[in-house]
Amino acid sequence: SSSKPTAPTSSLPVKSATLFSGSLDTSWPSGASTGSGLTNTGNTCFLNSALQCLLHTPPLVNVLLSHGRKLPCQVKNGFCMSCSMREVMTEMYAGRKHSINPYQVTSRLQVIAKHMRRGRQEDSHEFLRYAIDALQKSCLAGHSPKIDPKLAETTWVHQIFGGKLRSRVTCSECHHPSDTFDNILDLSIDIQHAGSVKEALRKFTTVDYLKGADKYKCEKCTRRVIAEKQFTVHEAPLILTVHLKRFSPMGRKIGHPIRYDEHLTLANVMSDGQYGPSYSLYGVISHAGGGPNSGHYFAHVKTAHGQWYEMNDDSVTRHHGVPTSMKNAYILFYMRNKGQALHAALASKPVSIPIVTPRGGVVAGMKKRKVVASDDEGDGGKSEQRKQPFIGPILPVAGPSTPVPSTPKPDPQAESLKRKIAAASKPSHAKPASALLSLVQYDDDDDDDDGDDDDVGEKVASPSGPETSATAATQETAPPTSPPASSPISPVSAAVPPSRFYGSNSVENAKKRKSPDGDDEVLQRTPGSRRQDITPGFSGKRKSIGSPYDRATNKQPLVGYGSRRNRPPRAV
Repeated sequence: SSSKPTAPTSSLPVKSATLFSGSLDTSWPSGASTGSGLTNTGNTCFLNSALQCLLHTPPLVNVLLSHGRKLPCQVKNGFCMSCSMREVMTEMYAGRKHSINPYQVTSRLQVIAKHMRRGRQEDSHEFLRYAIDALQKSCLAGHSPKIDPKLAETTWVHQIFGGKLRSRVTCSECHHPSDTFDNILDLSIDIQHAGSVKEALRKFTTVDYLKGADKYKCEKCTRRVIAEKQFTVHEAPLILTVHLKRFSPMGRKIGHPIRYDEHLTLANVMSDGQYGPSYSLYGVISHAGGGPNSGHYFAHVKTAHGQWYEMNDDSVTRHHGVPTSMKNAYILFYMRNKGQALHAALASKPVSIPIVTPRGGVVAGMKKRKVVASDDEGDGGKSEQRKQPFIGPILPVAGPSTPVPSTPKPDPQAESLKRKIAAASKPSHAKPASALLSLVQYDDDDDDDDGDDDDVGEKVASPSGPETSATAATQETAPPTSPPASSPISPVSAAVPPSRFYGSNSVENAKKRKSPDGDDEVLQRTPGSRRQDITPGFSGKRKSIGSPYDRATNKQPLVGYGSRRNRPPRAV
């Protein structure tokens, strides 16, 4: 039965102390130039090619310059690889036109590697590994032989060349992962069925299945199961040394060319969540020959001026362009590009992302930022208005981005109503006739069309009468109509002349209104009464045309007079 994967069992060491706390400078020191050639003292081409690439590694050159000065040598009696390489490097960059003899190293070859003999053909990659191990021993001089391995991995040797590989085995039954981390000083990749370095790296991280006789014993299932095994680069080194496995265990050389580029990235071979930096090529060791026990080694290096040179023992010749077409390339040296440390630090640290609730707010725990108005911040030194409850009128603030509050214009109808109410509330000595009070009930919505006949109720109703509230309510609910701007509103008198409540047969006193049909219609308005069609010679008598409800709902069509009798009703 399968279950969810659990946390992997990790053996990754935790760094608590370090033996080298200085910074590694990847730039060339001032005054550095092209190094001189190295003399071949008898089948020492494997040694010379490896020394040329090591002594053209900028961070190693800077550390060797400090060795014995800022970094005191801890070797009291015996051989110090750091001191020997420092002497060889000083002679190489002394500006001599002839080659030098690296006797400081060749004379102690058996101390560096016990099985190596002078005058015998050896493997360049093997010597490279022993040379770096000898540098590591010089860093650990003066410490106990039983030093903590975790502390021993903090020397400048491991900080320059060291990295970590992760081997993860995942159970196919319970999906429990088990991780093992191994320190590396170079990366050896198989090129048997690969045509390029990128393809070989992709095959290096291909998942392998452990089955049959190679079944994996799961620590959670406590039985042998089929498992998946995968290698990935967990920590990328500063100096990446890529070893192409050109020699098979049977001693046969894999001679087909391998494509490689000047720039390389490890983003596709890194462990989950680890940053893969980019590198630039600065050294190549090639092997010409048919097998590991014969042939010749030579190197191409990039100098401090950015130029490439071929270092073939004591011969130093200029190589135009980047040597990316070497058919017998054996070891590739890449240096991490500048600015990668910050990206690696950001990738290794988890980024805290605030959890957003379904309502769109941020989870509690994050304090709200208090915005304080300041003259130094914001829109060209202008302070921003702070949001606060509205208390009173707000003066407009100058500025293109600040909205200016608009003062509402006074409603003329409301002002007129206020003046009429105030005038009606004053005591009046003249009392209107009781018959006039009954005319208030004829006031309807049609009376709002004319500004002269508005609010008759206030003119005839006494402040103490029962009709005052009804009339005020009728006037408040009526839609406001603005009076003509040319005629100001005249004050309301207390006494209303009776002549205004009766119709007049005079056409001059009537008002004309434009009908929808284009005819001029003469209307007679009597305060408190309904509209009537007025024609010359009409007696002025009022004809009932039905209730306001029937007229509003068009149940009974309006009937006009004269030539308008057969016309459809018009909207009023």
